[in-house]
Amino acid sequence: MEKKLILVTGPSGVGKTTIAYALLKDMPELERLVTFTTREQRPNEKDGIDYHFISREDFEEKIKNGQMFEYDEHYGYLYGNSKEDLEKIWKDNKIAMMVLDLQGVKTVLKVFPAATSIFLVPDTLDNLKNRILQRPMSQDDFDKRWEKATSEMKEASVCTNQIENAEDELEKTIEKVRNIILQ
Repeated sequence: MEKKLILVTGPSGVGKTTIAYALLKDMPELERLVTFTTREQRPNEKDGIDYHFISREDFEEKIKNGQMFEYDEHYGYLYGNSKEDLEKIWKDNKIAMMVLDLQGVKTVLKVFPAATSIFLVPDTLDNLKNRILQRPMSQDDFDKRWEKATSEMKEASVCTNQIENAEDELEKTIEKVRNIILQ
């Protein structure tokens, strides 16, 4: 099997994680590359499943040792992905999938220009705003996320594929993304 890498991105609240988990459940040939982060674990998250939660010191050590093929800092926390984890997915003859922000996609595409990139677009800005507001966060956090979301949507063309995730049409969106992965 060829070494295939799928990059799923889009603004905060567009449904990246929901779509990714649905695909992972239905496609045994797909495996998510779990990102490392220095941010604190949220109550509903599982270490090693949602993220690898590590200290800033340990993360910086991985960078220094060349273990990360990409990394970046957002909202004061480091996020990045391990070369070893990606190689293991490919060694197991699986398709690697990453869920990341647009900056992460740009970084990964520099390292893996043949990766398949998918930008999820909301059907309306109002629906996107409502989805973001459903998350527990301060007004300041919302303002930062909203600014970043609207900025990212202006750069959707960085990705080879743009797929609309319309309200109440999740299954259609999942099917469109699945078809791109299987191309």
